[in-house]
Amino acid sequence: MTVLAILQALLGLLLFFGFVALAVVSFGLPELFPHLKIMIPMPMFSIALVLLAFAIVEFVLAFGLWHGTGWAWIAALCVAILGIVFAILSLFLRPGIGEIISLIVNLLIVYYLMQPRTHAFFRKSSAAPKRLPSESR
Repeated sequence: MTVLAILQALLGLLLFFGFVALAVVSFGLPELFPHLKIMIPMPMFSIALVLLAFAIVEFVLAFGLWHGTGWAWIAALCVAILGIVFAILSLFLRPGIGEIISLIVNLLIVYYLMQPRTHAFFRKSSAAPKRLPSESR
């Protein structure tokens, strides 16, 4: 499960770096080069905020996967599938190394989440031992 948490955190870092890059372009360039009269549209900073929100979600998922919570398995699978769809769409719109890395990492996450040992760890299959509420850890 360590691999899943690390992959999820890697996606969070990629999204965070995207946020930083867009925020610097949105606010830094006009301040650094005022004589060029660079006009950066406000929607670019809005996109940066969305990237920050997704990065936070990825870090929360990494935390949940690290601790083996059931909600993290479901959420990570949904987010990874959405990440695959968006990475493929991004590859058609503007191909780049970030989109390729995102696609590969999301595919790896889905692969690991669907393994029988992962199901057992998150208690998602009949192979996992069922605990009674009276049993303590």
